Amino acid sequence: MPTNRQRLIAAVASVAITVGGAWIASQVPSSPADAAGTEPSEAGLSVKIKGLRNDTGKVIVMVFDDGDAYEIEDYENAVAYQEVEARSGLNAFTFPKLKAGPYAIVAFHDENGDRDLNMDGETPTEGYATSGAIDAYDTPNFKRAAVPASEVTIDMHYPR
Repeated sequence: MPTNRQRLIAAVASVAITVGGAWIASQVPSSPADAAGTEPSEAGLSVKIKGLRNDTGKVIVMVFDDGDAYEIEDYENAVAYQEVEARSGLNAFTFPKLKAGPYAIVAFHDENGDRDLNMDGETPTEGYATSGAIDAYDTPNFKRAAVPASEVTIDMHYPR
């Protein structure tokens, strides 16, 4: 069984790759329905991220519909991306053109706006969130992280 330190290192590595891919993912269309010309679902995907500790910087959200891309952290193949100014507490994102899913969601709180997850040694100093994660040390696989296109709430985690 992994130690908490190993879990934290795995979570930090995942988030570091997420941050590194944020710019690339920002070049992805907000929905594959736009490119394919297919009809999106009525509901779409609504993501609420709770627990932001301040309103500094931005919150970046990436959505995956492909388990392989999510598992190997291939952020060039994120199906959707949004970046908004952070607000303390709850932040909401909508992806109305996404189909029924399932989707895995990865987000981070870029407090200083440098599009990089800042670290102190091996510990992140900025927040991160993943759908399906039960705590800051959890790195769920796609099956556990996957959610249908509906309203989903995930927690932002700050190890420090």
